[in-house]
Amino acid sequence: MPALFSNRLSRSQLTFTAPEGYKEVPVISNGQMHYEYAIKSRDKNFEVRYAVTPLDSIFIQIKAMKNDTNLVHVTAVSPNKLYYASFLAAMANISGGGQPKVQAFPPAAVKHDFNADWGASSVCEVSGEFGKGYKYCMAVAIHKDNLADAYVFYLADNLQDIQALMDPIFYNMKFK
Repeated sequence: MPALFSNRLSRSQLTFTAPEGYKEVPVISNGQMHYEYAIKSRDKNFEVRYAVTPLDSIFIQIKAMKNDTNLVHVTAVSPNKLYYASFLAAMANISGGGQPKVQAFPPAAVKHDFNADWGASSVCEVSGEFGKGYKYCMAVAIHKDNLADAYVFYLADNLQDIQALMDPIFYNMKFK
């Protein structure tokens, strides 16, 4: 597991269980959606990518801006209020400018399943560098107040493979 991914998991108080039957694959640098870790099925064209955004550094930056006497007036949106817009932007980016529908999880379910304060999923056809080699992406986003936003991207050539292959690994990343 790459050090960057491990560090972000730790800072975000996330647990991660690597699934069996998958191999680590290189992260593809792209301008659509940064991610820190990727695994691929050994026998299917199915890849899972993980992106974690710890909120600690954002809170530090906001505090520094508010304390900066050279800045006349600073208004900042709390990082705890940006998760939905961030997920929409990620989906628009990986779909090539589309606006895929985002389906929020019921609050009690996301708390129970991921120990998160918010979670959602979305499906799109992928385009550009991020989606190269795949046709579809199902993405899951989870948010924990004051800790992090985390994303899991399931990529395959058809939606049936995503549904069948994501099930055993759906809960492999969650907040402590």
